[in-house]
Amino acid sequence: MLHRLAPLLLTMSLLSLLGCSGSTKDLPAKLADIRVKVEVEHSTDLTDDRDYTRRSIRVVLSNAKGADIERGDVKVEVNGKPMRFRVSQGNYYDRHPYYILDDDDKIPLTPASDLRFVLTLPDGARHDLGTVRMPAALSPEQFDFPTTAPATRPIKIGWRDLLEPTQLQLGRSTETKTDERTFLTEGTGPYDPNAPRRTIGPGWFRRRSGDWTVPEELLRTIPNQKLLWLEARIVATSEGKVAAPFAKQSSLQATRVIRLQMRFSQGS
Repeated sequence: MLHRLAPLLLTMSLLSLLGCSGSTKDLPAKLADIRVKVEVEHSTDLTDDRDYTRRSIRVVLSNAKGADIERGDVKVEVNGKPMRFRVSQGNYYDRHPYYILDDDDKIPLTPASDLRFVLTLPDGARHDLGTVRMPAALSPEQFDFPTTAPATRPIKIGWRDLLEPTQLQLGRSTETKTDERTFLTEGTGPYDPNAPRRTIGPGWFRRRSGDWTVPEELLRTIPNQKLLWLEARIVATSEGKVAAPFAKQSSLQATRVIRLQMRFSQGS
């Protein structure tokens, strides 16, 4: 029996060393030992010939050691609306409990509106988790980033009438011919920590409207390589404050995201 358990125990030990942690059904005795992670996102995606908007509110509760709390009798609500409790399954003992509201719930994430979160414990006690304000309105029409690359250089991305500071991140995709029949497609998306980015919109020495010349390194290619597309990810973020009784490692964040894509028909 022991020789059968050994591989599983070894795997669990390795996952612990890598910082992976399973879920737990044990509820911390103190609110100070409950970590709260709230993520609210309103995203508009106009890449890859898509045109859709997605809304999502997600809450994860965990203990002081980072294990997610898997208790269906613990409830979370936002602005009085109960959130659904779900558990996604990973490998081995890897389980991910969370609370969710999404497009199916017809949630209006109105610009500059407040979202208030409340936690209800099994004994019925209610505790304020905190409040976050949605970022201001942001629409694709405020940005000049054509779907097809212009023939002239330099290439610029422009913006106008932004109400709040916003981060602009750029990424690209290339196709390289490695031999007569093989092509390698690679991308450096805007999520890459080394991707070009800058803060735009109102602020110190920044105006509500402006433009940015696309960095030359994003347009540069090597022999047998062509540039397929550039992607702009535009993110406005609001940080809320989790109520004091909960762990200091808690976070409450709301984002408004727009993804745009510029295609290069002949490469570059």
